[in-house]
Amino acid sequence: SKNGKADIIKVQMNVKSIEGFSGHSDRRQLLSYVKRLSPRPKMVIVCHGEAQKTQNLSSAISHVFKLPAIAPRNLESIRLR
Repeated sequence: SKNGKADIIKVQMNVKSIEGFSGHSDRRQLLSYVKRLSPRPKMVIVCHGEAQKTQNLSSAISHVFKLPAIAPRNLESIRLR
């Protein structure tokens, strides 16, 4: 904020834990995980890992599963609706 104080922003959202994969999963395991998701997601956001690898994974998800997938850059904002 302009006066040096923190701005408080009210956010309405739900947070859910996703079980079934490890942070050490490889590309094949991650694609297999996406394949098994039920219900099928409307979109996939890949937001953890090296920039090129997250971009490659999001492209593979888009191509293989024909659904929107993005890999935002570090500190990039995205709007969810």
